[in-house]
Amino acid sequence: MRAVVTGRIRVLRVVGELNYGGTEMRTAELLPRLAAAGVELHLVTLSDTVGPGPLAGLVAGHGGTVTAMPLDVRFPARLLRLLGRLRPDVVHADCANFSGVPLALGALRGVPGRVAHFRGDDNRHRNLRRRVYRLIGERLLRIVATDILGVSPSSLTFGYHPGWRDDPRCQVVLNGLDLDRLRRPSPDDLRALIGASAADLVCVTVGRASPEKRRWLLPPILAALRDRGVSAHAVFVGPGDRADDERVRAAAAAAGVGDRVHLLGPREDVGGLLRQADVVVHPSCLEGLPGGVLEPVALGVGTVAADLPGVRFIGARLPGVRIVAVDAAPQVWARAVGEAAAHSASTTVGVAAARFAGSVFAIDRAAAIHLEIYRRWASARPGWGPAPRESSRPPVGSGR
Repeated sequence: MRAVVTGRIRVLRVVGELNYGGTEMRTAELLPRLAAAGVELHLVTLSDTVGPGPLAGLVAGHGGTVTAMPLDVRFPARLLRLLGRLRPDVVHADCANFSGVPLALGALRGVPGRVAHFRGDDNRHRNLRRRVYRLIGERLLRIVATDILGVSPSSLTFGYHPGWRDDPRCQVVLNGLDLDRLRRPSPDDLRALIGASAADLVCVTVGRASPEKRRWLLPPILAALRDRGVSAHAVFVGPGDRADDERVRAAAAAAGVGDRVHLLGPREDVGGLLRQADVVVHPSCLEGLPGGVLEPVALGVGTVAADLPGVRFIGARLPGVRIVAVDAAPQVWARAVGEAAAHSASTTVGVAAARFAGSVFAIDRAAAIHLEIYRRWASARPGWGPAPRESSRPPVGSGR
């Protein structure tokens, strides 16, 4: 009989950075539910530029801490000291194959639960160095991880191992989405903010500035829409990068749409801005389960995205996703934008929200699976009873 956990459950979660990104926002959205259920969440960020990050205040507000721990020669010793001080029940790492390193350090400190979480597909070309890195990381995870999670089946297939279904530690835990956050209004009228008329088509894209997001594809798509007789604006929401931003501006100038491209940077009112969009364009070529697609679809906003496994996974379960080939021409994207905008015009927020609340992407489902994992390993601590047998437990939400 499994012991009942009555005290606080302490979790140390390792993330790349605590910025306005998909992984970080999904972690932040789970915080209130986990804290209410007795989970004390402490985060370690590996970024040497962002530090604790802009979401650190939210973590502290729910009883947790954020420790910036850049990856350098001191990292193992620093993490071991933190593990010794916090004595967590679980180490939960969101660092792809590198997760094996903090989990191995957790094993050295006797942490019972060691969770690796894959967020992306990692389906890019791999040179020899990258293949060796992947092999070492995979071998380490096979030794030290007690649970291996993926945000979609493809994230485990491409990120961890194609044979993940035969590993009883593996399961799919879909990113939950907090509709309450998305329903919060924006203080800005988006059309007034960017100088768009009522007749203009407003295209929004949400995501950080990084090469795989391919934000520079938006200006040629605007030009293709113009050639179809459609006057449109492109709005970029998310943390910027000087080089990436300049590439977007250069593409806009080359396409003759410089006055139609608007870089807003990170915003806390993403949902309020999305609700004012006519369509969302998500040209990223590397994703796991993209929040940049899931969020607008949850609000009833038609979305055009590149053909990736995670995008197809969403599109098979919720309407409103128009999928185009990764290397599709701007004219193809423009045609799909028109179809997606028609979906937005015919879908109400209430209908979309009701549909989403009954879907597999509801946040309460994600919170329940996290709690099941955390409680299982908290019960393995001395005084809580024996650890559960890993091989005998059925996978939760495996999606198999």
